[in-house]
Amino acid sequence: MADENNPQRPPGAPAGKSGGGIGRELTEEEKAWVRSLTPEQKARIRAMSSAEKKRLLAAAVLARQKAAGQTAAPSGPPGLVPTTGPASPRPQAPKPGGGGGQGKGRPDPNRPRQQPLPSGFQDPFAPITRMPKFGQLARHQKIIVAVCVTAIIAIAGVLFGTDWVHIPGRDLGAMIRHNTEFLGENITLPAKPIATTWQMMPHDEAGATVRDATQWRITAVMEFSYEDMAKLVAAAKDKAPGANDEIEAEHWFPPDVKAAMKARPPRYIDPSPFYGERYHQGSALIVTGTNTIVIRLTSD
Repeated sequence: MADENNPQRPPGAPAGKSGGGIGRELTEEEKAWVRSLTPEQKARIRAMSSAEKKRLLAAAVLARQKAAGQTAAPSGPPGLVPTTGPASPRPQAPKPGGGGGQGKGRPDPNRPRQQPLPSGFQDPFAPITRMPKFGQLARHQKIIVAVCVTAIIAIAGVLFGTDWVHIPGRDLGAMIRHNTEFLGENITLPAKPIATTWQMMPHDEAGATVRDATQWRITAVMEFSYEDMAKLVAAAKDKAPGANDEIEAEHWFPPDVKAAMKARPPRYIDPSPFYGERYHQGSALIVTGTNTIVIRLTSD
């Protein structure tokens, strides 16, 4: 028949089985701590030895008592190593049937030695604290961080300070835009393009900055749908450009437009349908073989 307190334990079996392998029954406080563990934490504890389980259980109970404002007993929980100071080694009884050479009270050399516990314990499952600030790091850690930051700045300076990385429009003093609505606020669009790539930059005398500029030049590459492009080509009037009105392919033009302009000469047309409130001079061309019109208009 099984034991009344533990139906799973046959009569005469040691009572330490229900203690999780530490050799004794758990107290109610210890059982409450065990119930609060997650399955992953329980699996980690099962893999420990009996001595490691005892030390972990003592540390956890002391941490719970400290958090609850209780004072731990000087000798610690029953059956555990005292926590007020280093534990004194206990004499080990000889194993039954063992050789008589060890003698009474002589420790078993095959049993791992217990390490004394420190006077203060921390909950092993407490949340991890934040990383220290830069000023709290050790000297070698500060050196490593400084070297990494310096290397990143040097690499960025080499890449962006030379021609290795090209930002469109940066060398021309103006960034490349793709906002069709903003383009329509400056010039007239006979039909709404399906895609635009354009640039606005100062057109004053040499050396004029963006803040001091009074004249502006818009260069726009506009792609239209097939139907709108057919209407624009049918209504367009040929007009030869002036000596300073020829449009050359810029490096920021779309690749297919640059290739088409180099393959076949474009058709220059009258730019007046694209004039805006301030832009009444310039030139326009149809990129042969595409649905693209390129304009370059200058403000008054």
